[in-house]
Amino acid sequence: MFITLVLLSSLVAALPMPEAGVPPPEAVRFEVARDLARRKAAAEWPQARLGEAVPYLDEEGRTAAWFFQFRTDGRSLPGYDGVAEEVRAERELLGPNTDLTARESRYAFVLVSARYDRAPIIAWGLGVSEYYAVGRELQARAAELLGADVALTRLYFDWPRVNFEFGAAGRNVVLSARGERSWRSRADYRAELAARHEAAAARYGYDESVMAEVHRRRWDDYLERDFTDFADVFVPQHQRAPFYDWSYGCTPTSGGMVCGYIDRVREFGRLVDYNFARWELVVSNFTWQIPNAQRECAIAMNTDTVNTGGTNVSWIGPGLKRVIENNGYSCNMVSVLGGSHNDWAWNTVTSEIDRGNAMVWSALWEQHSLAAFGYRTPDKDIYVHNTWWQPAAWWHYSGPDWSYVDSPTVSGGSAYKLALTWPLGDTFYNSTGRGEVLQVGDTAHVTWDNHGNPATRVDIEISHNRGRNWTALATNLPDNGRYAWFVDSTTAASDSVRLRLKQYQGSTLTSADGSFGDFKLVRQPLPPLSLAPPNGRQLFEGGVVLLVDTTRADIDSFEFRLMQSTDTIWRWKADVPYCSLPDSLFTFGRSYKWVSRGRNNFGWGEWGTPWSFWCRFQAGVAEEEPGAPETSLRVTAVGARGTGVRFALGAVRSDARLVLYDALGGRVGALAPAPEVVWDGRDANGRLLPAGLYFARLEDAGITRTVRFLLVE
Repeated sequence: MFITLVLLSSLVAALPMPEAGVPPPEAVRFEVARDLARRKAAAEWPQARLGEAVPYLDEEGRTAAWFFQFRTDGRSLPGYDGVAEEVRAERELLGPNTDLTARESRYAFVLVSARYDRAPIIAWGLGVSEYYAVGRELQARAAELLGADVALTRLYFDWPRVNFEFGAAGRNVVLSARGERSWRSRADYRAELAARHEAAAARYGYDESVMAEVHRRRWDDYLERDFTDFADVFVPQHQRAPFYDWSYGCTPTSGGMVCGYIDRVREFGRLVDYNFARWELVVSNFTWQIPNAQRECAIAMNTDTVNTGGTNVSWIGPGLKRVIENNGYSCNMVSVLGGSHNDWAWNTVTSEIDRGNAMVWSALWEQHSLAAFGYRTPDKDIYVHNTWWQPAAWWHYSGPDWSYVDSPTVSGGSAYKLALTWPLGDTFYNSTGRGEVLQVGDTAHVTWDNHGNPATRVDIEISHNRGRNWTALATNLPDNGRYAWFVDSTTAASDSVRLRLKQYQGSTLTSADGSFGDFKLVRQPLPPLSLAPPNGRQLFEGGVVLLVDTTRADIDSFEFRLMQSTDTIWRWKADVPYCSLPDSLFTFGRSYKWVSRGRNNFGWGEWGTPWSFWCRFQAGVAEEEPGAPETSLRVTAVGARGTGVRFALGAVRSDARLVLYDALGGRVGALAPAPEVVWDGRDANGRLLPAGLYFARLEDAGITRTVRFLLVE
């Protein structure tokens, strides 16, 4: 879940870098860590340029790691707010079908340990530190708690959790990066972590000295390592592995991604049937697109979905197996405890991925679960889809604690498979309000892909409350990939609509799929289709006419709005789909935007997408010379196409111009001036023009007149 960045004028221009901490046991000099990060970044992103080194501390205030932040295009970091804004914009581009292995970003990181008895490179990939991702918002929250201007004093590294400490007037508060936890003092935070580490050591009984020796040897290797020499192995079609936002907890989210991968690329289409939205009790925020398998994992794994989002590792494998079997498949689960005794189950990780199995990988030294889809040698890194700030990254396979591998092998699938293709709803990352808009009274064509293997029938269900409840929309449809859904005029408007499709072979449910996010049903008309002036066009002639089109017969009026920058300079309502703009509105060399909307008996619809144009003509109406006859232009008769359109020009000069344009502003002809002129409906090459809307523009001694007319068959 990406917490919205809050910019407050009372905050300083950039969030200050926190303190670096005191040297830890077996300390790595900063220069050594920095050079290691640079060599790694150069191998992965050849144009990488080092920006900041964000210090992460342990609960004792000792340096635990450095988060080296890089810019991948060779440029300098654009300042704190610039980084945060660009990363937020990149996050918005994530969708349900994003190939994270091919994803590009301006930002990358290498997380390097500050201790020789820990893994040298803990993780690396695309993305930014929590310092940039959520620092502003947490600073504002700390100010509310402490009641004063606050400063960021420390970033605690309870990997992968990064907790922020803020101070003011001799007091401190510690906030978790996701906002679900807070500690009212530094002492409270230290006491809780010390107790947790002691309990973990007693429960698992690991020998940290043995683990430390493994990592010292890794340091010796990494300091001489050529990082351009490597081999990657991924599960089949890893590009289609989903990225789901955190919901319920990291473990059910990871389990949901494993189920989603199996559903997408294998013959097990019942695992992910639909998506829904919920309010997250743990982090007090909405998650808008949650697959049903994620919820099923949370229930089967006994996740604490109220207070911490935590899951006992002993429930991960059995819970994932239960979810798969509850959906009618067979599952053989490989569950292995990793530690220094078996090289953190590295052979299990590699053999399962070699077999094509995705897995839930839990690193207890990180108190975190992830969905694993690949590995790299000789570095022994695991490619994971994360549930937090970096959607995908490479994490080192070992640490100062145990790990768990839970890898399902699924059987009993069906060759019948279904995937909804429209409407998908809002497909932006953790977003609502940007899905398709359907109008009541219209026919919407629901489409799906049966992969060339139609089953017996398809049923469609609809939800008006973001996937919480479902009712039948259509049943016993042929599995032909298309359904013409007439949205009955009695259907209520809603901004939280989703569809769910179920495919059956006989009476057996073989596959299901649903909208990723919400789409809307509206009773007011959809925005009319903009026709002219063409978007982005330079206009060299005055007499601008805004023209729209609509297939709706129930629209009784239109409204147009012309804008310069953010200011509205002209509004017009009419019962026809066009609007003439006075030349006096325009200034030569400036750009303008315009939008339109329609009205029916339910009211005004939404504004359409703005179109723009540039004024490249001398605007305004010139003063007439004293005593000059009035220039006029009228259409006096319109015959059938090819028989003539008659214009009355009044008194005009010999150098006047009468130019004809089509509906898109294209010039189609010109006529010599005379008190009365007839146009035969042909262009300059003698071709008979099609029926439609046309414009005639008269220019005479600086005065312009424009009329519109319909050329009929």
